[in-house]
Amino acid sequence: MKESKFLCQTRSLIIANCIVFCFFVMKSFAAEVKIIRLSEASVAKVLISTRGTVLSFPTKPSKVILGRANSFGIEYVENDLAISPLSLSSRSNLFVYLFGRRFAFDLVASQASGTSVIQVRDALEIKEKEVKK
Repeated sequence: MKESKFLCQTRSLIIANCIVFCFFVMKSFAAEVKIIRLSEASVAKVLISTRGTVLSFPTKPSKVILGRANSFGIEYVENDLAISPLSLSSRSNLFVYLFGRRFAFDLVASQASGTSVIQVRDALEIKEKEVKK
């Protein structure tokens, strides 16, 4: 029992360190930054690289819910969520609450593709700017 608990804690610590390391490395790959615009009526399919992916929000999310426990590791760093798949077949919904609104993601682990940094923006921002013009 003690050995199993120790292995779980060790694995969790290694995963957390890898995620934080990937976060800082990924911030330097500006060419891999992608922008997605979401509304509450849409679900964004996000391919999560086996090296990890960072979802970057304009402000710190107020709440984050991962649909399937133990499918992805998530670290909170300021306005960002650093996400790493815990297996090659990981898949889960992710709900992020921001500005009193809910944004939905379909997270899928991907060995072949995946973006290092994804900037998430509200689709309403564009509509508000168009109205002001």
